[in-house]
Amino acid sequence: MVGRVLLLLGLGYAALYVGTQTHFWLVGFWLGALAAVLTGELIRFVERSDRELGNFLLSVRQGDFSTSYANPHPSAADGRLRDAYQGLMRTFQQLRSERESNQHYLQTIIEHVQVALLCYDESETVALMNTAARHLFGKPYLGHLSGLRTVDPRLLEVVQGLETGKRALVKVEMNGKLFNLSVQATSFRRLDKRYKLLSFQDIRYELEAREVEAWQKLIRVLTHEIMNSAIPIATLTAVVDGMLEDAGGNPRDPATLSHEDVSDLRNSLKTIRHRSRGLVDFVKAYQSLTQPVTPSFQRVPVGELFARIGRLLQPGLNQKGIRLDTRPGPESLSVVADPDLVEQVLINLIGNAADALTGVNNPVVVLSARPGENGRCLIGVRDNGCGIRPEAMEHVFVPFYTTKPHGSGIGLSVSRQLVSLHQGTLSVDSVPGEGTVFTITLP
Repeated sequence: MVGRVLLLLGLGYAALYVGTQTHFWLVGFWLGALAAVLTGELIRFVERSDRELGNFLLSVRQGDFSTSYANPHPSAADGRLRDAYQGLMRTFQQLRSERESNQHYLQTIIEHVQVALLCYDESETVALMNTAARHLFGKPYLGHLSGLRTVDPRLLEVVQGLETGKRALVKVEMNGKLFNLSVQATSFRRLDKRYKLLSFQDIRYELEAREVEAWQKLIRVLTHEIMNSAIPIATLTAVVDGMLEDAGGNPRDPATLSHEDVSDLRNSLKTIRHRSRGLVDFVKAYQSLTQPVTPSFQRVPVGELFARIGRLLQPGLNQKGIRLDTRPGPESLSVVADPDLVEQVLINLIGNAADALTGVNNPVVVLSARPGENGRCLIGVRDNGCGIRPEAMEHVFVPFYTTKPHGSGIGLSVSRQLVSLHQGTLSVDSVPGEGTVFTITLP
């Protein structure tokens, strides 16, 4: 381009000089004619470049990248410009191909997921509805969000009132089937336009599984508490039965029983009756999930409480070779509590202590009580077993957490709950290899 302009200026100056300053006016004429031809060629070159640039920009604006700018006989300047256009066209084609590929990739994922997705803009015009949503709503197409009204009016109401980042649960009936839908909303902006994306998940099977799991947990809780009372009752009953038989297995004449044997029998039967009534009351208290346990408070002498626990659990502990050492403290020491629920807690704690004494030499469980501060009573259950590992200490009261191979993990959590109903506390302290002590604080 610069060379052409310089050549044109040179020819024009030469034509003017020769025509005016010399006698060779004919040469000046031809030089002027050549300059005119070059001027016309320069104008055509500029117009062609402008036209090609305009066509290129129009193609970019319209998204048409199929135009070719190849030139079989390019000049130096012309060729570089056309090569630049052609290179840009290839770049745009590659970008469009990548964009379409990514869009197809995302569309395939959206259609493949099993979660129903629905996206709409600020005017509630549906912009996206995947296959899972079409199957869920039974509609091949949904142009506007209001179309959900024909599916279920309650569903449309929930969707329109759902805030971004929130989740809602709604029961809807579609095609004669009941669905428990979990609806979650999220918002995003695209090309200065705001959209809301909704996901719909049918969690009916999850809720049913959770319900079954909850019932299983409840059954484990009740089974645990029933077994903790039933086993000592069965053991004590066997002891009573043995007292009423002679060496040959025949019934003994009641008249041959000593005064001490009769006293033991009466105490054993009272213990069995008391614990059976306490167990029935416990099951009744947990019979309804919507009603919390309501303790029946009364003043209970600690000595009497420990005596009943000893008569109930001592036979079973004796069979395991475990000594139960009861230390009720001062004779006047008493607590304001529900005796049946406190017994249930002590049965749990002593049962856990007995499990921790497996394989221990001279196993012993110490059940003790002493006055505490502010008129409260401290009841301790101590064993000389293996202790609790430090990493397990913070989890011992977590429901269903257990370190036993066949444990349920609910005894201590239930015990803490029962103690809290008495405005009391249940704490634990343990030294691995030396033993564990659980301390109940009651008013």
